[in-house]
Parts: sequence; structure tokens; C-alpha cells
Amino acid sequence: MSEEIDFREERKYSVVVNAIIVNNENKVLLVQRGWQEKHGPGTWSVPGGKLDFTGVTHNALQETAKKEALEEAGVEIEDEMELIANNTFEHDEDKLQVVALVFLCYYKSGVPKVTEETADVKWVGLEEINNFNFHNINVKNYVLKAFKKLDKK
Repeated sequence: MSEEIDFREERKYSVVVNAIIVNNENKVLLVQRGWQEKHGPGTWSVPGGKLDFTGVTHNALQETAKKEALEEAGVEIEDEMELIANNTFEHDEDKLQVVALVFLCYYKSGVPKVTEETADVKWVGLEEINNFNFHNINVKNYVLKAFKKLDKK
């Protein structure tokens, strides 16, 4: 018997934006999560973070992707980006409902660098993807989906 959910109870939600950044060599920028991170320290991911409520409503998701790319990897991305995946899940420890949106983004400028939030950054080709310990399988699948999309162009 399945457990019934009482939708009247207060739910806590978080919107997370992930930026899969591709360069002109069709490589994707991966970031190694900092060792102080609460979720998956030292594992590999793509730049991303929570949607901040800053009062900006126009293109807030895209602006969050830009902000996270700069904060986590030191690079700027183009304004044009494409939503390629979405996912929902629950964090076990705090029961927070997460809505994750994944954008395919294009590198604009800057030299990828380690920041306060990351331990390492690397441009990676499809053939290298299995060499990385990803934060979770969803992140790896997002990156693979991006490579598949790039292959069709």
C-alpha cells in the first residue's frame, strides 16, 4: 500500500540551476566540489546553485546560471542557453523538495580557475567522462545528454 501524501502540509522547495558549459572544441567544463561542501565534497559536477530571490524576475534562471559559472569556475557564458533537462528530488536530510533545471550554455570568456567553492576545474571531452566521480548519476546523465545534443549539431 502506498503512503498517502497530505498536500496541505507546508513544503519547502528549492530551485536549482545547473550550467553545462561547452567550449568551441565541444568540451564541457566540470568542477570538483570543494572539500567543505555539505553535499558530495570532492566529487565532480557542473557549475550550479540555488535560484536566489534577488528581485530580478526577468531571465532569473539564466542569470543564476551566469552567476554560478563565474562564482564556481571563473568563466562567463553567453546570454543564449537552452534548457535541456529537468528533474525533481528530495534531499533526505532536510526533506527539501528540489526542482533542478539544466541549461546547455556556451563559453564566452575567462580562464577556468579554482574558486572558493571548487577544488578543481577541467574541460572534458566525451571520451573522458567515465574518469570522473560525479556528485550523483543525474549529473553524469545531464552531461551525457549535452554531448548527445552537441553531436546532433
